[in-house]
Amino acid sequence: MADAPELILRRALAQLLDDWGLADYQATGALPARGVKTRPPMPTGLDEFTYLSSQPTTADGGRGNALYRVQFFTYRLGDAESWGSELFARLDQREYVPNVLGISWSWETSRLHFDPDTQGRAAVACNYAFRGRRP
Repeated sequence: MADAPELILRRALAQLLDDWGLADYQATGALPARGVKTRPPMPTGLDEFTYLSSQPTTADGGRGNALYRVQFFTYRLGDAESWGSELFARLDQREYVPNVLGISWSWETSRLHFDPDTQGRAAVACNYAFRGRRP
């Protein structure tokens, strides 16, 4: 069975986060510190991680066009706000990023910062939309 397009997109984004130095992506094996998770469940017991989840994909104009939406939820010791800003600088208003599913444009739709918890871990949730094609 082929992977869902949403999972294909999340894996491509996880690899980009690794390439950009924003997280550590390993497709298999245990989740490392600062790791990226592309499938449930959300990790526990780590001080720093990024969890990618897809929101419902919708049609965009014609039947073959799709609007994919992904949330980047990141826990960081200290400052997660700068992580969200770095992601914005690399992903907002970009063409052909990532280069899967015929993605032609990406943009940030919202961002929410969370204050540090008692362990000093701050979080940020960044939501992005990607205009692409259905497989």
